[in-house]
Amino acid sequence: MDKQGHYAAAVLRSARKAHAAGVALRLTERHPELSARFDVKFFGDARAHAESLLDHLAIAAECGRPALFDHQVGWLKSSFQAQGMPLEALRGSLVALRDEVVEELPSQAARQLSSICEDGIRALDAAPAELPNHINHASPHAKAARDYLLAVLEGRRDDALGLALSLVDGGTPVTDVHRHVLSASQVEIGRMWQRGELSVAEEHVASRTTEQVLALLDARLPRGARLKKRVLVTSANGDLHDIGLKMVAQQLELAGFDTLYLGASTPGEDVVRAIEDFSVDALAVGAKLTINLPACMDLVACVRASERGRDLPILVGGVPFVVVPDLWKVVGADASASHAADAVPALRMLLGL
Repeated sequence: MDKQGHYAAAVLRSARKAHAAGVALRLTERHPELSARFDVKFFGDARAHAESLLDHLAIAAECGRPALFDHQVGWLKSSFQAQGMPLEALRGSLVALRDEVVEELPSQAARQLSSICEDGIRALDAAPAELPNHINHASPHAKAARDYLLAVLEGRRDDALGLALSLVDGGTPVTDVHRHVLSASQVEIGRMWQRGELSVAEEHVASRTTEQVLALLDARLPRGARLKKRVLVTSANGDLHDIGLKMVAQQLELAGFDTLYLGASTPGEDVVRAIEDFSVDALAVGAKLTINLPACMDLVACVRASERGRDLPILVGGVPFVVVPDLWKVVGADASASHAADAVPALRMLLGL
């Protein structure tokens, strides 16, 4: 972890709400017409939007990886475009955030944080205006993915379940169903939600249907020869995303690992206890979003502070680890995986198999 960045993040967080209010005030004074455009339903008001920017800035500084902040700016750009929000509102917020840290924070922290803000402003210009559709004609199993996505969005649960199971029964590897149908559909659902094309209810229906598919697939998994290695799979406290975790657990079972699946959002001390009670050989931790990284780092630190966890192989995964491939070093893990299927070779390597 970057010590200077850790200091800067701590200073910024010490008066988080006050600084967020300062950013919102600067934006309102400079661009009242833009401040008034914020939609409470999607972005929150100008102050809530500033708090989110501030949180991502602190995490990027703490990790010493400005690309995390750049990625969030890019995500916001496509969201603003899709929601009909002027990009100048986002640019104005970034400039106000930069000015807030320069004028209100100690010089050492201000230099580092303002530099990240400047990178973010440049990233705003470079980022694409719209994220691409994750399911295109060139994608493997594209028709199945489109049919599955349409079924879950229309609430046709039985059709979605039947389609996924028919693929497996027809010889399509579970790995392909995970990556090219279920994951691809979930990513596209996320993109549609970002664009305001789905309601929260529709997103929930789709996700619960995919969870049911995974439950049915679990009963049909062709288990490989057992490796006599047990892997605990979970995410850090507060991270409620678990579909990817379930895919990781299934991929590991397919490859012959025994899994202890705790699900999402497990406190660090309970993870440590599970590692000791169940004689775990490795730990797989998910952090879906950048905002989940602090809890992920806390969990890993808690495990490393325990006797059994000091040398335990730890694998991490999630969007932040795709954005910054060496981020696993920062959080104290031993490797990262960009997709559920990649967890298998990574853990085999960590365990010397």
